Amino acid sequence: MAQGYNSFMSAEQKSPGNPSDEISPFLLDCHVDTVLKLVDYGRDFVRGIPDGQVDLPRLREAGVGVLFFACWVELAYLPDRCFARVNELIDGAEALAAAHRDKVGLARSMQEARDIQASGRLAIVLGVEGGHAIENDLGKLRHLADRGVRYMTLTWNNHLSWAESCQKPTESSPKGLTDFGRKVVSTMAERGMVADLAHVSPRTFDDVLEMDVPPPIDSHAAARSLCDHPRNLSDSQIESLAARGGALGLTLVPGFLSEKSETADLDLAVTHALHILSVGGTGVLGIGSDYDGIDRAPLGLEDCSKLGKLATRIREDGELTHEEFIGFTHENLMRVFEAWES
Repeated sequence: MAQGYNSFMSAEQKSPGNPSDEISPFLLDCHVDTVLKLVDYGRDFVRGIPDGQVDLPRLREAGVGVLFFACWVELAYLPDRCFARVNELIDGAEALAAAHRDKVGLARSMQEARDIQASGRLAIVLGVEGGHAIENDLGKLRHLADRGVRYMTLTWNNHLSWAESCQKPTESSPKGLTDFGRKVVSTMAERGMVADLAHVSPRTFDDVLEMDVPPPIDSHAAARSLCDHPRNLSDSQIESLAARGGALGLTLVPGFLSEKSETADLDLAVTHALHILSVGGTGVLGIGSDYDGIDRAPLGLEDCSKLGKLATRIREDGELTHEEFIGFTHENLMRVFEAWES
């Protein structure tokens, strides 16, 4: 294990609340945009990306064992090049794993992710950020599932014909999820692809929670009661997501942590985490940093190497038991993914 991993593990392993070392925490980050740097700029993920926020050396330092590559399709690819673009990003992730099999593995299930992590390698899992990637075609959605995509964020910051985003409604935008949108989510459930509610409107959020599908996630958000941003979740949404058995990845986007984004720091991220825990309970919280999707990260959380520090603070300040800490570090999110797989 890397030194940073042992650093954030040591106190937990020695605590009275952890009599057994059979289950050890590793960190899971369910949302980074790093694959775009690999595909578009040819950055070296394994040796290091000095101008980025995520690379293998720093992930090892933090103790990250499972990492979700969010394949985000820029709106410039609309209307008919989105599917080609998302496949290009998947190709890039596959090429990385093929070139570095001794260090990285591409996981198509949570069991594969666990096995890869247990072997000492980084498990990479694929997500798609934005339902515009499927170009209103269920066949293209199935194709992405067949390629190993394990979650799809239903919308990005743009309304779709079948799903309303968190942006201001327009005359033509749907009110929540349409009938076709429900078919999209049902098809995702059939293929074991988790519905991610980041970026969606409250109406779309509620519509998915009311469907007869496994519990969804919000891959990257914070508490709206602490920072009134439309991308964040209200207390009632956090409660509903938790009651449904879903999970939320705490984001580190400065503007989601504070309306004065320049003041965002480690302490404020911990404050959001503790609020979410107090509202939704210990089973709802995970990590969804959005590293490499932001120009500047919070002070004290400048890159992924600092995630171990964040985890330690949340464990200590939240007075989490060993089991609760395991949930936060990875199990809360993995449990949701396994529910969709089954």
